[in-house]
Amino acid sequence: MRKVLLVCLDNLGDLIFTSVLAEALRQDPEVELSLWCKDYTARIGHLLPGVQQVFAADPFWDKSPGRGKGSARIFFRTLRTIRKKRFDVALITSSCWRTPGFLRMAGIRQRVGLAGRKNKMFLTQALAAPARDEPVVAALLRSFQPFLRREVPPHTVLDRARLPQFQLPPELQKKPYVCLHAFAGQRDRCAPLPILQALALRLEQQGYSILWMGTSAELQELKQNPQASAQALYADRWAQDLLSVALLISRAQFFIGHDSGPLHVAGALGIPVLGFYLPGEPKRTMPQGKGPSTMIMRDHPGLLTIEDADAGLTSLMDQLPT
Repeated sequence: MRKVLLVCLDNLGDLIFTSVLAEALRQDPEVELSLWCKDYTARIGHLLPGVQQVFAADPFWDKSPGRGKGSARIFFRTLRTIRKKRFDVALITSSCWRTPGFLRMAGIRQRVGLAGRKNKMFLTQALAAPARDEPVVAALLRSFQPFLRREVPPHTVLDRARLPQFQLPPELQKKPYVCLHAFAGQRDRCAPLPILQALALRLEQQGYSILWMGTSAELQELKQNPQASAQALYADRWAQDLLSVALLISRAQFFIGHDSGPLHVAGALGIPVLGFYLPGEPKRTMPQGKGPSTMIMRDHPGLLTIEDADAGLTSLMDQLPT
């Protein structure tokens, strides 16, 4: 039995991409799989297939969305716990030099990761880093192929069977609903709000409820918008963490949003997605789940028109099962 530690100390979207490696390792009966991820992504980390234990600690040199840098005290306490587990190998999905350096301190003799400018001295094996113009999931499978004994499709995947059982609130049981994530990352890459509101109106007219998703501050901004629909629902009423966000997404008819963590959560859960890349890296971070998807790509949000968005929505809905 090999004790493998999968390490992704990046943000949510990168953790979702890493899920393809967890799926490949899950199918190896000789692997006991654990995960080290950021604290804010840990509850999603438990949904990665085959993961038996999750270590949650933010790197003290990096920030997480809506948070400051991680605590050095918590980081080194987690590192001591990892050392006691005596892992045989660490598979590291970033090229940061600090991560393999600290894993060497934790006594993990075999440290495998993507080659970077400084990290080769801390890795026992440096793998070819994916190109920026290829789908990241297929690239990860190719890079880590020597350590994967099972072939799996190049799709992100979260284990829906690991989601807690829950009952939808009454407001979400009245009609099928669509998750709409209006903001993500950099505001200057987000679709204009009037265009998203026009999509929401079209969907309401077709019999859907709209569940707007975002941080509490973002949703408060939406609620105060004079164009906000009186029928709109807001996820902060029920979702307090990423797991509850994933629960709500898992029951949606489809997801509309920007290239961001929640969009990739939806894709990995098999939910159809309409993604805005305004701009982004669509060749690299396209939706890579098993479900249907449509991308709208523009060099700037100002180049997006309501006709573009409407055509994208029509394209996605044409792919939905009847």
